[in-house]
Amino acid sequence: MTLKTRRRTYWALFGIAGFFLAAGLAASVVLAIRPDVAFFLVEHGIYRLHSLFGLKLPSQILSTVDCLLASAVVASILAAILRSFRKTVSTEILFFAFWLTSRAFEPLRLLHLILAIRGVADQGLIFFDKLYLGIGIFGYCSLFVSGLHAAGMRTERQFSIAVACAAIGGFLAAALPVNSGLWDWNLLFRVGYSRLVNGFTAAIVGMTVLNYLIAARVRGDKAFLFAAAGLAAAAIGAFFLGRDFSPLASLVAVSAILAGGGVFVQAMHSFYLWQ
Repeated sequence: MTLKTRRRTYWALFGIAGFFLAAGLAASVVLAIRPDVAFFLVEHGIYRLHSLFGLKLPSQILSTVDCLLASAVVASILAAILRSFRKTVSTEILFFAFWLTSRAFEPLRLLHLILAIRGVADQGLIFFDKLYLGIGIFGYCSLFVSGLHAAGMRTERQFSIAVACAAIGGFLAAALPVNSGLWDWNLLFRVGYSRLVNGFTAAIVGMTVLNYLIAARVRGDKAFLFAAAGLAAAAIGAFFLGRDFSPLASLVAVSAILAGGGVFVQAMHSFYLWQ
């Protein structure tokens, strides 16, 4: 893959993040002007009131803010990649960017809620659940490939590998059952075997961080130690930001993604700058 192709890929990923940020803003306006959102959430048992510095924050507001922050944070880190990797290439960064972009699809959760309130059939809503799930699995598979390359894997067929990751994501999303009508706190239907899915993502993140630690040992460069720490912080932050646990958890998660993603990009840039 040439440098020009990689630059175009990063621009395309940045555009996707920007598009979903705009879509999330539009969805947030639609939800804000509908008076029946809270009633719908109460009816399905997922309405909560959060406390933040003495203020009461309804759960749909927290979910909306989390979705917008996810897309905005992804766009900002992709902008840093575009700024840093103008004359250097890094397969680790490429597949990290694929994972990062998969986190920009969080506004799909808002669209899922809007369609449900408007009475779309469960089968139509399940499509968005599986799309969201498949994109997430694709992202974590891409993250794993990033770690494999750091540990020594070499290949020039990056797009073929990305397509394989997408195929894995699509297959697993199609195979996993979705409990239609049973809502989770993140505004989506509950996914069957959710503990297995969470264990899968945790294992992927753990193995990826381990691969970067192996790379630091083998290559004798501390940049990979910083990359491992940054990647772990960003992945953990992304997990919590997509769960809408509490305003405080969201603030910590956003800080972790920004700091971790920035450290990862800077560490990889400093390594490849001298290669």
